[in-house]
Amino acid sequence: MSLDIRTEIRSQDIERMLLQAGARAPVGIARALNRAGVPTENAYLRVVKTTLGLRNHPYAKAPVGNVMKRRTSRRAATAANLVYSLAGFGRGLPAIYYQPKEAPAGASINWLGARQRIDRSFYLSAKFPRRKRGAISHAVWRRTGHGKWALDRPRGPGIPEAMTQDAPRTTWESQAAARLGPALASALAAVLRGY
Repeated sequence: MSLDIRTEIRSQDIERMLLQAGARAPVGIARALNRAGVPTENAYLRVVKTTLGLRNHPYAKAPVGNVMKRRTSRRAATAANLVYSLAGFGRGLPAIYYQPKEAPAGASINWLGARQRIDRSFYLSAKFPRRKRGAISHAVWRRTGHGKWALDRPRGPGIPEAMTQDAPRTTWESQAAARLGPALASALAAVLRGY
């Protein structure tokens, strides 16, 4: 699945600067795209994180920001390729990042804004109601059979699923529209000054 979000800006001053910059214009445009793209990407990923309901968990092995960074890929703009792109890939994150809550029937996680129970799952040790952290509490585990170690680790929804939701798309469009025009004017002015 692919999702393209395009931002259009209109300014006669920028068009005049583009004509004056001539062959050096792509360098300025690439700088502007990258300068506007990084903060736009950061705001976008914060909304993706909120959409997924991700939070750091004290028992998890890595912070949720690091886990999200490993599942996204940014491609910066260059003078030869005037496109700033961000891609999400992979399966969903481990369920421990989706605000797990335990109950006798199984742990429930936040699934795109709604609680969803994972049957026969747990992440704490001992018997109810005195559950506590155990040696394997770094993940939510689901029983898949009858043996003690017949377990697997369920996952929540993936980053690509959240990237296509309305709130992240709106954030990307509004942030890019607000940042790209001033960044383009500044970068082209720098090119015209000889930088």
